[in-house]
Amino acid sequence: MATAFTAVFALLVPGVAHAAPPSNDDFDQAVAVTALPFAAQLDTGEATKATDDPSWCQPYSVRGTVWFRYTATADGYLRATTKGSDRSMILSVHSGTRGDLPGIACDTGTAATTTFRATAGTTYSFMVSGYDVPGGALSFALDSVAPAANDDFAAAQPVPALPFSAQPDFSVASFEADEPGSTCQFDGNTVPSVWYAYTNSGAAKSLTARVAGYSSAVSVYTGAGLPELKEVACKTDSSWQPTAFRAAAGATYYVRVTGSADAREPITLTLDDAPALAPSIYQSPSFPSVFDTVSFSAESWNSIDEPMTASWDFGDGATAAATTESVSHRYAKDGTYTTTMHATSPDGRTATKSVPVVVTTHDVGIARFSVPTSARTGDSKPISVDVSNTRYTETATVVLTKHDGTFWREVGRLTLEVPARPTRTVRFPFSYTFSPDDAALGKVAFRAELRLDYPVTDARPVDNEVIAIATTVHPRATRTVAV
Repeated sequence: MATAFTAVFALLVPGVAHAAPPSNDDFDQAVAVTALPFAAQLDTGEATKATDDPSWCQPYSVRGTVWFRYTATADGYLRATTKGSDRSMILSVHSGTRGDLPGIACDTGTAATTTFRATAGTTYSFMVSGYDVPGGALSFALDSVAPAANDDFAAAQPVPALPFSAQPDFSVASFEADEPGSTCQFDGNTVPSVWYAYTNSGAAKSLTARVAGYSSAVSVYTGAGLPELKEVACKTDSSWQPTAFRAAAGATYYVRVTGSADAREPITLTLDDAPALAPSIYQSPSFPSVFDTVSFSAESWNSIDEPMTASWDFGDGATAAATTESVSHRYAKDGTYTTTMHATSPDGRTATKSVPVVVTTHDVGIARFSVPTSARTGDSKPISVDVSNTRYTETATVVLTKHDGTFWREVGRLTLEVPARPTRTVRFPFSYTFSPDDAALGKVAFRAELRLDYPVTDARPVDNEVIAIATTVHPRATRTVAV
């Protein structure tokens, strides 16, 4: 109890000293960094924020700030970091003087890190603040870093073997003035780049190049130097797909990867042999008849395979020349045909694919539909539907309906086997008893629908439905009795 009282008392007694702000709490008292590498650890818990402290990096999160200052002795890259701090920090880099401090780079986190290109003789000021909270145990380090070894085209990193993968550091990369244009990277010389070189020591083959990482792109070139490089392939990370290109025997290909200098996630380049071309054949309709024009096209799940150029053999002696478009063909008679496609991808990979095409023509039809011309209430009269069939023996169903003035309503259904006979038909017999409702309408229309069991479909369904001329219906005749 006495200990607790003493602590409270000490806080209340006037004149007791409190912890002072760090010595570099203000811009004008920044710690001067005189040599690299430099490292410092200090407690920024009592740091304050000046009214003119810049806040462009995190406008609403800057709290107490401390400052470091360094004048670059040579052109090159500098890297500052708060790695090792006990809490999230805001680290920003500025040039200029108090009241006019343009921002150069910034980062946040317990290991906030910024890398930037420095100019000899320029003084850079580093401001560090707690993120949304007062500062704490800060670790600050500053050092020079070498540029990427393959930053320049002339220093392109050799690719020793495939598959090959690399994660370049774009914070220490730049863009050379004579670098070639790209069909998929549109930011000109504002985006850092690194270079790789691959020489195909074997036979000609297809390769893939892929990048993964925000705002990255990969471009592939041939040629001996920057002014004469010619693009052969290009792809951005946004498509999630690689680009493919044909590598000639003995030829060297230069691979340029571009990415953001402040990328939050690693950017990964992958080079590999292209997978074998594995196309599929799309056919429509799937179950054609001799009356159908069948469409064929070459397809693939892999975007690097398209558009494929394909030539066709339809299996009945007919062929189609190589094209990137779909082709069409009509078979003259029923049968099973082997359709073969010879496909080539844009980068030169080839494949042959064959599929069976089964042509079956089912063709039944209503040859005659007989209904009575007139009837009276209570009469039962025959109705017949004659069905023709010249192809295959079919199991057919005739559905008989009548119109009640609003809807078609079923009044009969009959299923029979219909042999294939060129000159004869099969009769489907029905009988219908006329009702007072029919007489009230005065006329009744009958409809016959011919159906084949699923999955069989009629190749020419135009004659599968007939509506007969309406039957006139009279009320039952009344008999007069003599008295």
